[in-house]
Amino acid sequence: MTYKETENYLIFTDLDGTLLDHKSYSTNKAKEMLDYIKEHNIPLIIVTSKTKQEVIKLRKTLQISHPFIVENGGGIFLPTEKNFEQITMGKTYNEALAFLELYKEIFNIKSFSDMSEEEVSKLTGLDYESSKLAKQRDFCEPFIIEDQSNITSLRELSLQEGFDIVKGGRFYHLITLGQDKSNALLELQKIYEDKCNKKYTTIALGDGENDKTMLESVDIAVLIKKFDGSFIEYDKKNLIKTHSIGPAGWNEALKEILCK
Repeated sequence: MTYKETENYLIFTDLDGTLLDHKSYSTNKAKEMLDYIKEHNIPLIIVTSKTKQEVIKLRKTLQISHPFIVENGGGIFLPTEKNFEQITMGKTYNEALAFLELYKEIFNIKSFSDMSEEEVSKLTGLDYESSKLAKQRDFCEPFIIEDQSNITSLRELSLQEGFDIVKGGRFYHLITLGQDKSNALLELQKIYEDKCNKKYTTIALGDGENDKTMLESVDIAVLIKKFDGSFIEYDKKNLIKTHSIGPAGWNEALKEILCK
């Protein structure tokens, strides 16, 4: 394999069901291209519904040091010498909790703040320590609702208060209205291009409803086949759909794009 030296890439990737296996959270089937990306120093930018602390742990495991986007575009974190510079893209976490508190009983909602680490572990398949990290939130709040047919009514109420609701892999997420993975991606792309004084070819990979705007915003969009063998309903010109599921599909698509 040879690298296409003429291209300058930024790779934006979802995690759950995309780079991480839906059940095991393993990246093993993506190892080939993870190594390749690292070898060629291509920025691999995580764009996820997960929290800052979860991503920091994963970055250490994968040995990557690039900026990242968390909580469905709620915040961008830029590495500094000692810590991270934070860019907030919407309302505060406390504001999100206050909104859910108003409608918790009416809609029978249970959010992460109401759950113990054991409950989060049971719902996500994460171990206890990872569940603790998932509860350490900065921007938005995942939740479950007893009757999913009520989500439209709850979303209408959220819009009136400057919030929105998006569907992730396992949970609904209360986010700031206008906040999504796309806005954060475009902001970070601008930071890269301004700092480096050049244009990048952008690639995004995702499998969920909350990845649609991200896929829409890039030059090369990759829709990952879900764990059950299906795809979300989404299409755009030149969309790449993987044959394989999850991280195997992630590996397959990037090999096709970056290597020849």
